[in-house]
Amino acid sequence: MAKYFRGAAGLALSALLLVGVLGCPSSQVSSEMKDVIDNFTDRARRETVLNKYGAQGVVPQELTICDMSKPVLSKTEEKEGVTYYTLESRVDKCDQHSEAAVGTVRIFAIGWKGGKIVKFVWGGPKGGKVEY
Repeated sequence: MAKYFRGAAGLALSALLLVGVLGCPSSQVSSEMKDVIDNFTDRARRETVLNKYGAQGVVPQELTICDMSKPVLSKTEEKEGVTYYTLESRVDKCDQHSEAAVGTVRIFAIGWKGGKIVKFVWGGPKGGKVEY
């Protein structure tokens, strides 16, 4: 086994393993965003948590009218003092608004500043055009 950890390749592999075990500090998710993710699959709880953290008029109503899967965090970035979390979530059920949306994966970014949602950006459906 020691022969695999010799030289530059071994050092690079060791560094990657260490980062994988310890994680990358810049990609940590805020406790507020974790709260949103943890409550996302239940429509009523999602609406409550989005209202709790969302600034007035920022979070679109469309995010609260369909049943959606637990979102996958695909990107975190900082722009002009706002931390954006880009998420992907599948629409599981949307009887009252758009049956055509069922099965599509929605991409959206939630922007946070000071523990509040201050920006929301739809990225659209993944792999096709389906409107709510």
